[in-house]
Amino acid sequence: MKIKINQILRVLVCCIFIIPCSCSGTENSGNQNVPPDPVEKIPQKVILDTDMCLDVDDVGALATLNALADQDEAEILAVCFNEVHKSGAAAIDAINTWYHRGNIPVGIYKKSLYAPDSSPYLNALAGFPNDIPSDLAQVPDAHQVYIDVLNAQPDSSVKIISLGFLNNLGDLLESHPELIARKVKQLVIMGGLNNDDFNLVRHGLVETSQKILTDWPTPIVISQPGSGILTGETLESSPVNNPVREAYFRWFNNSFQGRPSWDQIAVLFTLKGTAYFNEISVGTGSLKNGFSYDLVPGWRTYFTTKLSDQEYAYIINNLMTKTPKSK
Repeated sequence: MKIKINQILRVLVCCIFIIPCSCSGTENSGNQNVPPDPVEKIPQKVILDTDMCLDVDDVGALATLNALADQDEAEILAVCFNEVHKSGAAAIDAINTWYHRGNIPVGIYKKSLYAPDSSPYLNALAGFPNDIPSDLAQVPDAHQVYIDVLNAQPDSSVKIISLGFLNNLGDLLESHPELIARKVKQLVIMGGLNNDDFNLVRHGLVETSQKILTDWPTPIVISQPGSGILTGETLESSPVNNPVREAYFRWFNNSFQGRPSWDQIAVLFTLKGTAYFNEISVGTGSLKNGFSYDLVPGWRTYFTTKLSDQEYAYIINNLMTKTPKSK
């Protein structure tokens, strides 16, 4: 009888140690090459400047940034809007509110913009919970938001992610270059390194882009990967009161599909750096107006991918569909 009891006990002990190991292997399948996160995380201070309007990857980028903030990898200081759609600020605040960050300052561009874009989803997102005044005159000017937020931060501590046009940053450079030099650590610009035909030229802003690339007094990194990294289709499983889900649903005409992840990749580089990407500092960049500039280590660079498109899509989809952290 003792022998049988001992045998049973040995089987039970084996099961206790074997089962967790098997589960762990299942969770990590298909993701073996993704670099591990550091054990101790220090949130990086970030201002996001977005043209969230015509395309939907800006929505995915703000979701990705909020999810990384939930993991203590980012502190979102402000979100500034470089388009002029009347529902842009409310949509941005609705997304932040979904992630329990409705107190993040939102600034808007208050000058006129040549040939402004329409949007298939911004009006719908403005109907989600947010506290942006309907009178846009009461919404802070992005220029002033930059000044106030940067002044409140330690020197060389803030990273700016530009996902659209450089009009807000151009105004800041014109008025407060010394503030930028003192407070900003890095500017990441989503756009093409050579002859970009969207972010760096539209709305008649190519000269502004040239001014930024020439005179911005801190390091600039150009972010251009993302076209083959399709994300967003997994948002179908998210709650219907998630504004990120609603944006992708409406952008794809009431369906869920994968969309290139240019803007999410810019966010991912800003917070993950060379753990996930290769930074390149040789060669030249150019704009469509004929302007060209030399790449310089630690000053003007761009990056290439280190992982496969499927691995980046896995990371981004997981972040975009992650349940907001309770506050």
